[in-house]
Amino acid sequence: MGEEKYSNFDSPSTDKASILPDIKFGRNLDIKLRELALGACLFAAVVALIVLAALLGGKNDTPKSSPSIYESICVSGPCLKSASYVTQNMNKTADPCTDFFQYACGGYPTQFPLNPTMSSRTMFSNLYFENEEKIENLLNAPLLRTEEWSSERKIKHLFESCTDTYAKDTAKGAPVLTKILPEIGGWYVTGTLDTATWNFQEALKKTMIDFWTHAFFTAYVANDWNDDNRRVVELHLSGTSMYWYYFVSEDTIKYRSDLRKLMMTLATYMLRDSNVTLDEATKTERLNTFVSDAYYVESMLANITQNSSPVWDPHAEEERETMQDFDAMTGNTIDFSSIVTSMFAEAELRATDKIVLFEKDYLIQMSNLVGSLGPNSTRILSNYLVWRIIHKYRQELSWDYIHANRDFYVDLYGTPNFLGTTKYCFNTMEMYLGDALSALFVRDHFSDKNKAKVVEIVKFVKEALASTTVDHIFDKETRKLAKEKLDAAMYKLGYPDFLTNDSEMDSMYSPLKVDKDDYFSNVLSMNQFIRLQWNRRLSSGQDKSEWYYRVYDTLISFYNGWNELIIPAGLLQFPFYDHTLPHFMNFGTMGSIVGHYLVHSIDEWGAYYQKDGKYENWWSNYTKTRWEETKQCVGDYYSTKTMGPFTVPGDPKPVTVPVNGKYYGYEGIAEASGVKVAYKAYLNWIKNNVEEKKAPGLDLSNEQMFFVAFAQTMCYTRNDNTAYNYAIRGIISEQVRTNSILSQLPEFVEAFKCPVKSPMNAEEKCSYF
Repeated sequence: MGEEKYSNFDSPSTDKASILPDIKFGRNLDIKLRELALGACLFAAVVALIVLAALLGGKNDTPKSSPSIYESICVSGPCLKSASYVTQNMNKTADPCTDFFQYACGGYPTQFPLNPTMSSRTMFSNLYFENEEKIENLLNAPLLRTEEWSSERKIKHLFESCTDTYAKDTAKGAPVLTKILPEIGGWYVTGTLDTATWNFQEALKKTMIDFWTHAFFTAYVANDWNDDNRRVVELHLSGTSMYWYYFVSEDTIKYRSDLRKLMMTLATYMLRDSNVTLDEATKTERLNTFVSDAYYVESMLANITQNSSPVWDPHAEEERETMQDFDAMTGNTIDFSSIVTSMFAEAELRATDKIVLFEKDYLIQMSNLVGSLGPNSTRILSNYLVWRIIHKYRQELSWDYIHANRDFYVDLYGTPNFLGTTKYCFNTMEMYLGDALSALFVRDHFSDKNKAKVVEIVKFVKEALASTTVDHIFDKETRKLAKEKLDAAMYKLGYPDFLTNDSEMDSMYSPLKVDKDDYFSNVLSMNQFIRLQWNRRLSSGQDKSEWYYRVYDTLISFYNGWNELIIPAGLLQFPFYDHTLPHFMNFGTMGSIVGHYLVHSIDEWGAYYQKDGKYENWWSNYTKTRWEETKQCVGDYYSTKTMGPFTVPGDPKPVTVPVNGKYYGYEGIAEASGVKVAYKAYLNWIKNNVEEKKAPGLDLSNEQMFFVAFAQTMCYTRNDNTAYNYAIRGIISEQVRTNSILSQLPEFVEAFKCPVKSPMNAEEKCSYF
């Protein structure tokens, strides 16, 4: 499993968490398992008796030489639980050969409705929120390590200060007015902006570095695509309060009106809290001017985004620029060199160092915009920067600021309520202190009883993929190199050891200063803490011990640069991954996802191996050509689908969004191939072991249950605003993906005997692994 050792999960002192999550009923009723232990046992016993009675009803009529029916059905506790869980999510009145997603997931929205704080809900988000609740309970628990330098103390005090709504309501907008606005040159509305002395470059630098706010663009530390040992600085487009599409589409007029309303409301509150008294005419003029300036800049940035072209390979050496050269290229309108070198001063970044420009066209056009604002440019630019600050910190202030943002949020995403203070504070902790949260989680809530099952699944899926000939895509030599890469792949299961080492955790968070009585100062301290973390990453290069997901997360990842599959502890608690469940459940769920990411390790994104720290493509020309043909086929198939119709604010007619499959071909191949390979792995497992008993009460073969289990990893509930929001961004819905994947696979068609020309038996099938 690779050279690095990862902690075991089955320690008697730490293996405390139940495999199955808390039970949720209806919209608001949450009942803990410990409160239902006796009831659950009784329920399982009753269900078992009912199932057995039904199965044994005709036992006397069965010849003694024939095996009894009940002997082919799994009636263990975990089988009964999983069968109940699967059944409640299904809609068995739907035809599986017409709409398999509806058949497998039609009951999910009823069983897992959206509560007032949710705009979307999936199988994996359910598990994630359950993991999150466990950590929230730990954040509120008494301190075990009280030393000032204790990372546990810092994160708990930070959480305590964040949830102190009384202190926030007392301060109102004062933290922004006193700690930030004077530092960026004052504010036009309060009359503290001196246009004669205001310096745009210095104000922009402080906005981005000291106050960690995106304005016009943003900078990230990223892994170098061309050198596995290095990290680089990337510049990206940024600086708008909502997705650029909302500024330009005819369907989103109401959202634009909502944004202007939000700007006006927050600015009015900020003026109120400044204690500056203005006559009504002056107040109205200044507030209107502020909103007009800020909105104008953001709308122009959105238009530039719409009309600029991204760089196809931004990490290519010929596409990179030194910052001083880029300054000259853009007429020194924005001092990129000063901003970026100051941001990464600890890493000793120089103006002569090359950086990656992800959207070079945007950055150039944006710089031209800044230089063409005319005689009122100082006021316009200052108002834009002040708005970016207010927008950035609106959630860190008193309830009236939060409520104004809530109104905007509700219209944008369709949720009838907002996250609430506790959830918001948890998300803040996660953004800045994810490792500290992970440490709390692995010490108190995890189980490694599923780990051996996952190792077995990965082994069989990997072998199935390696033995797949895929002659229609890979030639003999490319297959050989693909197998070598799969054989060399490493795996991280669970969590890294440092999370249970107090000294390492304390050292990691030593730069962070926390005052449990001053939340806003803590926020500013967190800004600089994360900046120092980015500097450390840039100067130290890539660290192969690093995990790209929090260990309580519920996502698998494959990092091609390290040829490494990561399966975090949080996912190992998913009910379908219980080590006691039938393998058709585990292979259908975990196996399909593992297959998906292993295919990515050898597809067009994984078609590189490292030589002297550099990537070189190992695909033959034959493979490249065949791959493009398959990708085109898959992309064309997805492009025949639509999402919706959606009901969105301001549009009386339901809106349907066509699927753009052009850029989804490679992902469509990986998803479908993952299911195909996992199914092959399951059949191989049966050959090496025994035929499993069937799931009780479902009247489905194990092969059919494999595909149901896969489909149920895609179940979701989503309101129209959010679904539309996803669709216009090109995010293809789970329903479209599930039906598209399975209708293309002969293995699925055979399992459910779908007739020719039925929707789930595609007439034209593409080639897969």
